[in-house]
Amino acid sequence: LAGDQGIDYTKIKKYVAKLVDLSKDYHLVLVSSGAVAAGRSLSSGKVYSDNSLLAMLGSAEIVTVWQKALGFHGLSAGQILVTYRDIDDQVEGGRLRKIIELAISNDVIPIINENDVLSDIELARLSYGGDNDGLAAKIAVTIQAKHLLLLTNVDGLLDGNNQVIKRLDEKYYDEARKISTGKSELGRGGMVTKLDGAILARNNRIDAIIGNSSANYHDLIDGKCGTHFV
Repeated sequence: LAGDQGIDYTKIKKYVAKLVDLSKDYHLVLVSSGAVAAGRSLSSGKVYSDNSLLAMLGSAEIVTVWQKALGFHGLSAGQILVTYRDIDDQVEGGRLRKIIELAISNDVIPIINENDVLSDIELARLSYGGDNDGLAAKIAVTIQAKHLLLLTNVDGLLDGNNQVIKRLDEKYYDEARKISTGKSELGRGGMVTKLDGAILARNNRIDAIIGNSSANYHDLIDGKCGTHFV
């Protein structure tokens, strides 16, 4: 969503158009990345040694763009910043679920991001990937979601011949992990993190799909494209 040139507004608008269509049939919870990259573009050329400062600069910008884009279509959205400790803690995890459920019941789309300002875990992952794939999976498990869509810039999990694996059975998970290497352009994750997130969700009886962000999201859920974990 954000790169060296800042937030990609055109890309977000395209995503929102698809999400608006999806919202007619499903309650949505978005897990969005990009705070550190957005902060870098807003830093006026200053170099910060601590990524938490960049996250501080960029976090509000990311959610504001989402709110404006969704608001254009009459949808309300609000930000929830979390850390893995929030999710894993029995008390805090329960509160988080209640907050998300409260938002959904009032037609507010939660926009969730790892709190990069406070989370050493997420900031450490910037050097080797991590994105918000694991976070999305944990949130899906916490709220007992029906579907988890993990979106990327390819059509799904690819085999050794660069062909999309349409259905991935659990007995092939380890093999798939071996061939799923590489990071996104800014080092914020790759297919391995999406694979692990999808497996976590599927192990908790959540329909998990990895697919292209440019695809029709209904088609992804309906099994017409992407990789479905079974």
